[in-house]
Amino acid sequence: MQTRLAAVVLLLLPIAASGVTPRPAPTGTEAEIYAIHRQFGEVWNRHDAAALAALWTKTGDYTEPDGRTYVGREALEKQFAIEHASVFKDSRLHLVVERVRMLGRGTAIADGSYELFGARDPTGSEIGLRSGYFTTVLRRYDGVWKVDAARLMLPQVLIWREK
Repeated sequence: MQTRLAAVVLLLLPIAASGVTPRPAPTGTEAEIYAIHRQFGEVWNRHDAAALAALWTKTGDYTEPDGRTYVGREALEKQFAIEHASVFKDSRLHLVVERVRMLGRGTAIADGSYELFGARDPTGSEIGLRSGYFTTVLRRYDGVWKVDAARLMLPQVLIWREK
């Protein structure tokens, strides 16, 4: 018993020393929001454009980091198909939901970060790790959460910020 207790203390010591309080696992609605993001990552990594678009509402939209916006499932599926047949063909996506805020019953906003590995430029050269941030607005329809809007951002140094 003492050995097991000592092992647990040793495992938790780095967390306690860092001053970081472990976040409890999400439950209820928040867990559902985390799950749809996990599903998005899994579908992305299978490169299934139709399944990606199916995660959106019929009139939902998606804005890429360069500001291009696609509206509606049909437009999303078409764009996802183009990208996953070319530049994202061998890519792997990892999403981390960092916070969820309910905006009302059946509407939520999620913020987080992403890392994209294995993407290629139009000549086929790997572009290296891309990391950025996302915001999604989700709505519940018939008991199922769907993405209503998604925004991707790439970090950029703002020249007026202090270093």
